[in-house]
Amino acid sequence: MPYRLLVAAALLLLAACSGLPHQALMPRFSVAEIDVKAVGLLEQHFEVGLRLANPNDFDLGIEALEFELEVNGQPFARGLTQASATIPATSSVVMRVDAITQSHNLVRQFIVLDPEKLKQGLPYLIKGRVKTDKWIGWLPFEQKGVYGGEAKKPQGRVI
Repeated sequence: MPYRLLVAAALLLLAACSGLPHQALMPRFSVAEIDVKAVGLLEQHFEVGLRLANPNDFDLGIEALEFELEVNGQPFARGLTQASATIPATSSVVMRVDAITQSHNLVRQFIVLDPEKLKQGLPYLIKGRVKTDKWIGWLPFEQKGVYGGEAKKPQGRVI
């Protein structure tokens, strides 16, 4: 009897995994825009436009996203959303996520900000986790980039 139960459990597990795409690649993340929403004494609210690029040949549904954003090697903002989005196959979208920074993080940025470096763009690190419709549970991500510098318009759908 235990053998039959073990075989049945294994078959159920295989059936559950059969819907997952083989060799699926993680989406890529970058910062496309940062807009100020509200400035307060203790914290500031931003709307961060995150570019999510889907390198796969199938659509990818985003169910939730949580991230921390570092700018110039310093903590800057945190964001969290349960808004859903679909990234078409081999395409990208800009997903707008509310983010919050505390005043001391913003003041620190102004202190270390070099106007000459600002012309070249601000280096950033975005790390967090994402929940998609193709994987079970949360998947961690971490990517570096440069925000600003030469003016670039975001491409892809805006949601």
